Amino acid sequence: MSEVGPESLRMGVTAVMLPELSFEEQVELCVELGVGFYVYRPRVVPEGQRGKGYSNWGDHRFDLTPERLVKEGAGFAARLRDAGMQPYCTVPGGTNERDAARFAVDCEGAAAGGCSRIRLQPMGYPQGVFDYAAYLAEARGWLEEQVEIASGFGLKSAIEMHTGNSACSPGLAVRLVEGMDPERIGLIVDLPNFVREGSVKPGLGVSALGPYVDHAHVGGCRVTVGEVDELGFRKAATEFCGLEASDLDVRGWLDAALVAAPDAVWVIEDYTAGVSGAERLRATAGWVKRWWQGRG
Repeated sequence: MSEVGPESLRMGVTAVMLPELSFEEQVELCVELGVGFYVYRPRVVPEGQRGKGYSNWGDHRFDLTPERLVKEGAGFAARLRDAGMQPYCTVPGGTNERDAARFAVDCEGAAAGGCSRIRLQPMGYPQGVFDYAAYLAEARGWLEEQVEIASGFGLKSAIEMHTGNSACSPGLAVRLVEGMDPERIGLIVDLPNFVREGSVKPGLGVSALGPYVDHAHVGGCRVTVGEVDELGFRKAATEFCGLEASDLDVRGWLDAALVAAPDAVWVIEDYTAGVSGAERLRATAGWVKRWWQGRG
């Protein structure tokens, strides 16, 4: 694989979207498609889902527990590097649970696996109106604890801007991290999320994020016809879809994020229902390559 730099497309994948494939099969597919960065998914298969068929958030053929990544991470990293890839990040399950000991194991696994980053999922927020100032203080305190633990393992923390948490939009995400060192903590521009929560125009959103833009999660999402309540108000719903069918200005967000972070990694996360992980990765990688070739 040729040297990767700001002038090269830095495309990655998260193992979350490849549940049917073994680790070796994932690596082979990535090499075929020019995907050079790998994101591990250490987690425990949810109770009752083992043996019920592979799915993104259920059973995975590559059953990677946090403890297994600690023990075998160096071997996985060596296999990736032998294939010309780079271990990049982990997206451990349960990082929104306030358990420092558990998080330390996740960090140890990320370091063992050769990663430079670990994904954080910050606090969820209460329903209805609440004391935001008190909530923000608690969310920041929790985050500072996690960043300190991750830094001790040589890892940069990356907060996923995700629906349902304190960093769901660019403005709220910046309030959560402002004043912190962007070398130790960054923000993941999560494209599917912005169809569900927190969307603003790409230029404004990326300008607000500034030096905290770290990398992106690239996938599609669209609005569907939702239920109508007893007063006749329609409540919109969303579903994952192919990148080209997203209701987001995908190209605008990619272009803007590239300006803020020229060496960003574009981590593919396509959860379109009814399509295998390999098919989804092929399709989305193709769209990302077309964007890269046509940018400017």
